[in-house]
Amino acid sequence: MKTKNIKFVAAILGATLSLTACEKDYLEVVPSNAVSYDQAYSTKSGMEAALTGIIRLMRQAPVNQGSVSHDSYGVPSLMMTFDVMGQDIMANTNWYVYQYELDNKASIYRGTRIIWGHSYNLITNANNIIANAKNLPDATEAEKASFVGEAKVIRAFAYFNLARVYQHTYLKDKNALAVPLMLDPATPQTEGKERATLEQVFTQILADLNDAEQNLTGSRPSKSRINKNVAQGMLARVYLEMGEWAKAAEFAAKAREGYPLMSATQYKAGFNNYSNPEWIWGLPQSADQNNAYASFYSFIDGRYTVNENGSREYARRGYNNLRANDEFVELFDENDARREFQEDESAFTTNSEGEKIWNHDRFTITKFKDLVDLGGHIVLMRSAEMLLIEAEAKAQLGDFVGAQELLLELRQNRYTDAAVVLPTLNAGNALLEEIYVERRKELYGEGFGLFDIKRLQKPLVREGNHTAKEGVTPANSDLFIHQIPQGEMDANPNMVQNP
Repeated sequence: MKTKNIKFVAAILGATLSLTACEKDYLEVVPSNAVSYDQAYSTKSGMEAALTGIIRLMRQAPVNQGSVSHDSYGVPSLMMTFDVMGQDIMANTNWYVYQYELDNKASIYRGTRIIWGHSYNLITNANNIIANAKNLPDATEAEKASFVGEAKVIRAFAYFNLARVYQHTYLKDKNALAVPLMLDPATPQTEGKERATLEQVFTQILADLNDAEQNLTGSRPSKSRINKNVAQGMLARVYLEMGEWAKAAEFAAKAREGYPLMSATQYKAGFNNYSNPEWIWGLPQSADQNNAYASFYSFIDGRYTVNENGSREYARRGYNNLRANDEFVELFDENDARREFQEDESAFTTNSEGEKIWNHDRFTITKFKDLVDLGGHIVLMRSAEMLLIEAEAKAQLGDFVGAQELLLELRQNRYTDAAVVLPTLNAGNALLEEIYVERRKELYGEGFGLFDIKRLQKPLVREGNHTAKEGVTPANSDLFIHQIPQGEMDANPNMVQNP
């Protein structure tokens, strides 16, 4: 069956590849109904604009759900989705509640359309760059290779997300069906493809990333663009997912070269600017590009004061509805700068035995502090994550001393008084469990919550003041994977559905 009902709008506006003609005319780009517009890719300046456009698409474009949505603005909304689906962050009201309840994954729901459409939108735009960069008449061979390298990292990034959303982890069953591999610019004649296996998708991801790592350098116009370190960081993530411990450690160490760990003071500064020395990759946004209520900081910036009427007044006006689970907060030492939570000591009820029952509203999250002009940047990759990948990989390889030293290095940079930090004496599985907890403490709010649970094939354990899916959800539950969107099922005769 050929593609039908094709809709594509692309125009160069200044330095940005615009992805919509008007608010209600979205670029619909999924495997079964996409078409390229290669006029945007005929000059070096056009290619630069195309890359800028993809970066902007990563943080703002709503696709395939019919209207602008407050939980659909690119990668930042996906980060929150997979944190609230985990065990440490909760959605107390309003947006993200269905995700928190593990109830936004069915084929007819917006949640799965958003992830599928956004990811394949990135892939289609990346495919156009990869196909056309080699023909640029005004670019050097090195410039052409760099354009292709950046686009291949973006394509790998999108496929890595898709593979983990629409299937269980690679180490559970690499032959399980993942998603279709679309590697060429689409045309009106492009037919929907069958689902590739996890092994096939990961083979393509590694091919893209290894090629990019060879052709990119350490330089770039800004931290929103992709350089060799970003490619190496993506390789570290993928090899970790695959259990390739030696390669994960190797590329994690390479990725963080030149990006020193931030201090405890810098950690508490707000996670809002990619000038932070530890950030390897981030998404900028100016105040006029911010989506106001429909934005990352609207949901997660939990700083507030209490007015004379006893009501909260949030420093960052928005939905302010994400919360930290109280048992998660208890994992942090008082001297740990990462203990970025504001506690409402009145957020409890008393049961018949006189015991305090803490409610969902006890702890807001203050790690992410938006700028006054609402122009806070979005973090995508940090050297601390790379250090933890290296530590985990070394522990898996039996290099317990090496892993212990890395944990000590991280903690000494996170505690307000480094003198109180003692080296861990754990080894074996106990050390690995310690590293897993350290990842939770270091990376909360950055999109790793459910993905780590799936990667490690652990159960989802929700205790304390959780209000949805409380208790234990078994490891490898089908609640952890999304169904293929119904529109794709209807348009693509080669598609098969998830449970």
